[in-house]
Formats: sequence, structure tokens, C-alpha cells
Amino acid sequence: MSPEHVKEMEVLRTSIQMVDADILRLLEERMGYVLRVGEIKNEYNAPIYVPEVEKKKIETLSARCAYPGLVETIWPVIMCYARSVE
Repeated sequence: MSPEHVKEMEVLRTSIQMVDADILRLLEERMGYVLRVGEIKNEYNAPIYVPEVEKKKIETLSARCAYPGLVETIWPVIMCYARSVE
């Protein structure tokens, strides 16, 4: 690899680390909201798992995503974890 490419890779990796930190912060923020939703659902004995809501969320996000399959791969894991938090 040329020295220019090595430097570019370092810059790109630093940028990826910053985005990863943002993603983590946002996921933790999301889980805070999920926790509150779970408390409200528990108060009203509402079901934690509502497949129609999750399906609609994946469809909506997928339509906005530039990378085919990304949402369908990642969001089910996020929502599964969220159900465990709720």
C-alpha cells in the first residue's frame, strides 16, 4: 500500500471509530426509551412483543436505507434485545 493510502486508511478508521461511538450512544439512548415503554406496557399488562409493530418498523426503515438488507439484518437483533429490556 502506498503511504497516501496508509494515511487515508488511518483517517477512515478514525472516522469509523467516531461513528461507532455515536451508534453506541444512540443505541443506549434508545434502550432508555425502550425501558420506559416497557414500564408503561407492564402497568397496563400490554404485550411486550407486537410483531406487526416490529414488521412495520423494519419496512419503514428499510425503505429509507441505501444499503439493501442492512435493516433486515440488524434491526431484528436490536428489537430482540429491546424486548429483553422491556
